[in-house]
Amino acid sequence: MKKPMLLSLLCLSACSMPYRPAQFMEAGTTFPGLAHFVEHTPGHRVDVLLVHGMCTHDASWAKETVRQLGSALAAHLPPAAPALSRAAPGQIEIIPATVPAGDGAVRFQSLIWSPLTTPLKQQLCYDQTDKSPVCQGSPPYAPQRAGVNARVKDRLMDDCLPDALIYQGEARGQIQQRMRDAVLRATAGAAPDAPLVVIAESLGSKILFDTLSSMLDERGAAPGATRAAEAAQQTLDRLAYLVMAANQIPILGLADQGLPLEVGRRALPQDSLQRVLERRRPRSAGAPAPAASEAPAAIAGLTLLAFTDPNDLLSYTLLKEKYERPGVAVHNVLVSNARTWFGAFENPVDAHVRYLDNPDVARLITCGQPQSTLCR
Repeated sequence: MKKPMLLSLLCLSACSMPYRPAQFMEAGTTFPGLAHFVEHTPGHRVDVLLVHGMCTHDASWAKETVRQLGSALAAHLPPAAPALSRAAPGQIEIIPATVPAGDGAVRFQSLIWSPLTTPLKQQLCYDQTDKSPVCQGSPPYAPQRAGVNARVKDRLMDDCLPDALIYQGEARGQIQQRMRDAVLRATAGAAPDAPLVVIAESLGSKILFDTLSSMLDERGAAPGATRAAEAAQQTLDRLAYLVMAANQIPILGLADQGLPLEVGRRALPQDSLQRVLERRRPRSAGAPAPAASEAPAAIAGLTLLAFTDPNDLLSYTLLKEKYERPGVAVHNVLVSNARTWFGAFENPVDAHVRYLDNPDVARLITCGQPQSTLCR
């Protein structure tokens, strides 16, 4: 009995979660959540596009993320697993699911791009101490590693970081082409005035924004080019709520820049997020905004919500001066995805991969600030 008690006391004194509950970097932060859009949208139906980040993901990620977000609503989650929209080999899989919410519903479409990079990452399986599911059957790694180092090497270095390297290299155009096809499939038949919510993690954000930016410039003689450009424009015009977890655009964007000829004497090029925000048309030029008496003012524009665990080595906050503009409100939210030990260490794997597992993140995405009455 004494040992568990001592361990509990040690944990209380040595470990903490400084950003649980979540903290806002800007004073007086208010923003809508999924529940607000369901409540104030005609027909009470909202479309959500989920895009995972780097590291291996599969259909179970989609199911668990939808469950986590849906549980924050006063929703009756269907007992059956979400239907699968099987993709052709080498394509991005789209997994649909619908969650009832009040008098309406939230319609999720999860884009699973991870299998595209698996064959390349399997070249590193020989280096894993504890073999991941995609590395089963590979020879064991004989040298002994310290426990924490082994986990970081297995997950971050052999499974997660390679996704970013693969995307920034030779395969970038191929991955964007498959994301382009997935966007066309996921948005086909969408009502132009239906609000769209995008929830994207780490590298997934970069892939999506790069792809949308390229699609906008496709207008031309090539077959399907105009259709792709129009689909991208409609997607941006519908976008009312953009959630970014584990944002990596500041560091990944460095790979899109050349060396400055004169340091400090050149304007920095826009990244793909800036470009798509610039091309997004306000509701007055596209779909009508809800009347002021029917919805919070924030719903009429675009709310960009960025979640960051300060101990996540791979993530960055968003600079408001770069991304905020008329009709676009940017909010940075600080969260703790795992415990900090002795004020010196937080598991770097959990810090990066557990955003959508974090109940604070799910609640704020779903319920907004202040919390919607539709939430539990």
